[in-house]
Amino acid sequence: MSVLCKVGRHSGAWSLPGSRCEIVRICDSCGKREEQTRHTWSPFGYVSEGRCDQMRRCERCGSAESRLRHEWGPWLYLDDEMVTAQVHTCRRCRESERTRRFSTL
Repeated sequence: MSVLCKVGRHSGAWSLPGSRCEIVRICDSCGKREEQTRHTWSPFGYVSEGRCDQMRRCERCGSAESRLRHEWGPWLYLDDEMVTAQVHTCRRCRESERTRRFSTL
């Protein structure tokens, strides 16, 4: 067993991914088997108009990942006084977030 194996730095070539995206290598020095998953992801895309859910699929095995990505507009004050809360609204789904009101000391 090499010094590198003792610190977890094994050597050897990784196999080509199969239809399930798993790759395997067997260390040339110590024979330890290691496995990893390497997907080939398509770009994220919105699931539908008016929603902020995005999804992507692995082009090899079909696994899916999702995420939420809003397209926030600018922060705006709720009224003309600069001490009130601010709000911004998503351009896609119309969800709003607001800040807390500033405290006046």
